Amino acid sequence: MNKVAAIVCTLLLSTLSFNSFSGLVVIVNPDFNAELDVADVRKYFLGKSHQLPNGKKVQLFDLPIGDDNRDAFRKQVLKKSESRLNTHWAKMLFSSKAQLPTVAKNVDELKEIISQNSNAIGYMDSVDVDGSVKVILSLD
Repeated sequence: MNKVAAIVCTLLLSTLSFNSFSGLVVIVNPDFNAELDVADVRKYFLGKSHQLPNGKKVQLFDLPIGDDNRDAFRKQVLKKSESRLNTHWAKMLFSSKAQLPTVAKNVDELKEIISQNSNAIGYMDSVDVDGSVKVILSLD
């Protein structure tokens, strides 16, 4: 095999090892006008904060267990394993301090819900974003 062919093969094989997502983003309804940072999003998704900057109650939407984006969000933003997150939520629910995020069936359902709810926050792969939702935070 000549050098050019070897380089081409190496480049092609290296592209196969990339993650299945381009970049995680936090999404909201297009009418959402506040700015949020990672700490804000973490507080919401851990049930430590319930009120948006506009004074309304936040509504959180999650992707199903096993979804690559959910796993990335849990690791990057929540900084908890799935079992530690379950333990955290068990305590929060027992003390009636918070409600679990609603789990959407898939990204399409998540976009539909977010597009119809001005207080909703979710997350997804940036390649799935369209005009029905607004990105307020990139988690690359």
